[in-house]
Amino acid sequence: MKHLCLISCILILCGCSGRVRYSSEVEAALKSLDLVISNKEMIEGQKENRILKLRAGVSSAVSDIERYGVYNDLFNEYFQYNIDSTISYAYRKIELAEFSGNEELVRDAVLDLADRYAMSGLYDAILSLFEEYDYQWLEEARYLSILNTVYSNLSKSSNDHVLSMKYIRKKDEYQQKLLSTLKDDDIGCIFIQTDILLENNKAQEVLDLLLPWVASNDPALEDQGVIYYTMARAYSLIGDNENAVLWYAKSARSDLLVPKYEYRSLYELARCLYEKNDIERAYTYITRSVQDAVRSNAQLHKQFSYQILPVISSSYDKFVSQKNKAIVSALLVSCFLLFFLVILSVFLIKERNRVLVAERQTKESNLMLQQLTDQLQKNVNILQETNQVKEMYLGRYLNMCSEYIDGLEKYRTSLRKAIKDGEDAMTALKSKEFMEKALNDFYNQFDATFLDLFPDFISQLNELLQEDKKVSYHSKERLLTTELRVLALIRLGVDDSVKIASFLRRSVSTVYNYRVKMRNASVCDREDFENRIMDIGTRQ
Repeated sequence: MKHLCLISCILILCGCSGRVRYSSEVEAALKSLDLVISNKEMIEGQKENRILKLRAGVSSAVSDIERYGVYNDLFNEYFQYNIDSTISYAYRKIELAEFSGNEELVRDAVLDLADRYAMSGLYDAILSLFEEYDYQWLEEARYLSILNTVYSNLSKSSNDHVLSMKYIRKKDEYQQKLLSTLKDDDIGCIFIQTDILLENNKAQEVLDLLLPWVASNDPALEDQGVIYYTMARAYSLIGDNENAVLWYAKSARSDLLVPKYEYRSLYELARCLYEKNDIERAYTYITRSVQDAVRSNAQLHKQFSYQILPVISSSYDKFVSQKNKAIVSALLVSCFLLFFLVILSVFLIKERNRVLVAERQTKESNLMLQQLTDQLQKNVNILQETNQVKEMYLGRYLNMCSEYIDGLEKYRTSLRKAIKDGEDAMTALKSKEFMEKALNDFYNQFDATFLDLFPDFISQLNELLQEDKKVSYHSKERLLTTELRVLALIRLGVDDSVKIASFLRRSVSTVYNYRVKMRNASVCDREDFENRIMDIGTRQ
């Protein structure tokens, strides 16, 4: 009966998936990013207020130069925020600069328009634009940077190998010219150097360059996104996925605080989390990334986001479906277990009353036979002791079920209160606190119950182990390690590694390694070790 209760509790939890775990630093970075995402309306509101103030300055400008400056400020505010608006203000800058006859302003406005054309994938338009305004562009760093971007993107999108190689040569030509025009302490020089290193798979050299630079400099918020994204790419190339997630999260946070919506960090982060099976976060991030790409109307970023969106969305739908099924199954099993325990309680009470009646009749019938009376008294004492043990375990499982039902009621009450107060109920549903506490309490109950069932388990186990492999255990703690829980489940007859892994929230390979480790530590034959474990508690 005790084994049946244990197995029933295992069934309650076997459908619940384990939470993806990260280092404390990565978890802090992800929570900080989540907070920024939740404050989207506030951050965008501040951005829109700045834009409204600048628009008001257009009508109050008293000269063409002053009006050009306002258009330039509006262009910078919309830069990487809304590509259509930036193109619109770039055109206005060109018209005003041409009207004023200021060639320097015309060059600046043309380069602004070409930069935005590059993000829209309008490469032919860029080349036509530079032909139309035939200046001595070659010494202009922004001109070289734009053409470097154009030919880099063309080489990646071309399906013609010969044409792709041609674009790569052009890209390298403009890249080298750009590098020669920039000063060593210019942040643009850092960007070009890291791009060249990454193209040549020299990721470690990128980290050797950027890590000291970031430690000794305080880059502006607008530059942090690019710098941190480059570091994340480098970590990803050397296989350090933990640090890649960390720096992608920092980069995405910086981008969204600006805010700018032409980025790559957030959907690259979503891809990394998807590969780690953190489906909920991956879905949240890719959804936000697609929304921002659509809002900014940046064609390149739309394309990148749309590539991974269907994969993550499909996995998320399956995840939600499985999670809902697991919750329903857990509730059904809990109700069944409660009903079963009620029936069991009634049965045990009747059995106890029957034993007491039999005991009383036996004493009355055998008053004349003292020896037989003594023997019957011993039997009665054994029955009473057995009955007390049954009551103890029955009480423990009744108490656990009662606490679980109370917990469900409190959880339901909190959800109802959240909905009543107008709060986001989905946030409460996503919280793992309730399940984590229930899981911890369950493991504690499992350990205590098992040690009550087999109080000599540890000592008899040590008899099977080599001297230097014996288990050190303090009986006051009444808690088992994960390795001991694996053996405890084997003792209870659960020898399937898949079921053990599901029960303990470990991978199947981890459980397998634990079993191999304990077999290797035994003094008996390795193949017979788990059979000897099954004999623990049967020796008198």
